[in-house]
Amino acid sequence: MILNNALIKSELKSLVIENGKIEKISTTPFENGEDLKGKRVIPGLIDVHTHGCNNMDTMDADFKPMCEFYAQHGTTSFLPTTMTFDTDSLLSVTEADTDFFGANILGFHLEGPFISKKYKGAQNEEFIRLPSLEEFDKYKNVSMISLAPELEGSCKFIREASKRCVVSIGHTNCDYETALAAIDAGALCLTHTYNAMPPLHHRNPGPIGAGFERGIYAQVICDGFHVAKPVVLATYKMFTADRMVLISDSICCAGLADGEYESGGLKVYLKDSAARLADGTIAGSCAMLFDCVKKAVEFGVPFDDAVKMATETPAKMLGVNKGQIKEGFDADLIIIDDNFNIESVIIGGKKFK
Repeated sequence: MILNNALIKSELKSLVIENGKIEKISTTPFENGEDLKGKRVIPGLIDVHTHGCNNMDTMDADFKPMCEFYAQHGTTSFLPTTMTFDTDSLLSVTEADTDFFGANILGFHLEGPFISKKYKGAQNEEFIRLPSLEEFDKYKNVSMISLAPELEGSCKFIREASKRCVVSIGHTNCDYETALAAIDAGALCLTHTYNAMPPLHHRNPGPIGAGFERGIYAQVICDGFHVAKPVVLATYKMFTADRMVLISDSICCAGLADGEYESGGLKVYLKDSAARLADGTIAGSCAMLFDCVKKAVEFGVPFDDAVKMATETPAKMLGVNKGQIKEGFDADLIIIDDNFNIESVIIGGKKFK
């Protein structure tokens, strides 16, 4: 595949794609290539925290239609994110087939079950338990786990778990000192920063202050609902595009109309783009990751940085060869029009849309 005259970070460039990789990049068009006539091309988006979409849920362990739906909406790689459930249910997810054409599954994100009951959010308290390496070792293909570091045995767990995946601090009631200890043990990220954790207080900085001080990554749900505009911008200034990771935290009702749905075994009510439990607890987002990128731009984040926080930054956090338009990187690309609508999606050098 050859793509000529692609607008990449304000420069016209041409690409040669072979064997799923970007082989050559030039400022001069190649022969016999498709002329994009200056259309903008960005890396495919990487969503490290998403539970579902279009009435599909990670816990259903049926990933073919999910991979297709995500790809259609510009997410070319993702971590299917589980909910707090019993061991057998989590095993059924992590042992499911993930090899489908569409968005690449880069492993699973276990959100729980080792979390705080106080900050459980929309997780089912019935299945919350203490960290267990014996249990964790049963799960295959895990790329990230979110947990509460104040739980008994957490530091030992983090030291071992961080050898095989990203450990993220989330659904937690930990204080600043406990968060620092978790980071020193190997925790690398904050799970949906601000949501389901103590706030950043000027005398009690909590996990957010610890995360900023230690320079770890910070996930942010930039759907315009979970985190207010000035806080998104402040977080962007604090963590920068090198450490802030845009996530959707989407659930099964993403892409659907208002109504009643089920997520993580709990009833969820979607109304006016907000998903909540019956008691009013926020249950996740109904946005796709590209919506979050556009919302960040709307808030005032420069376009290239907004894209970086959904591509290059999560790729570096996960240690995968994606998220950048450079020679040798995976050819996962999105072609967008002048109105920032997705026109075409390329995954592994093959056109999906």
